[in-house]
Amino acid sequence: MRVYRLKVHEEYLEFIRSGEKRIEVRVAYPQLRGIKPGDRIIFNDSIPAVVTEVKRYETFRQVLREEPIKKIFPDEPSFERALKRFHGMYPKWKENRYGVMAIKFKLIGGEK
Repeated sequence: MRVYRLKVHEEYLEFIRSGEKRIEVRVAYPQLRGIKPGDRIIFNDSIPAVVTEVKRYETFRQVLREEPIKKIFPDEPSFERALKRFHGMYPKWKENRYGVMAIKFKLIGGEK
């Protein structure tokens, strides 16, 4: 079991803490490619979670077609707005070079 420390924007951290956000989507950088079910995530050095499933995709568009947007962005933006959010966080060349991963997780301990 490995432990991954992931930083997220504060607004998303609150969705994680409340139990609304259950899928973290990232560019599949080499240092994340080995993540697997049973591994641990610590979000912003404060919220522990366990990985339950990892799926690889070629693009953010593909993730948004196959995963529930509400579990990624609990404020439920439209498909196009959600895609723009991803492209605002990650340059398109990184998406094209590394691909994308959807990391499903559940909180550990007293968290939801």
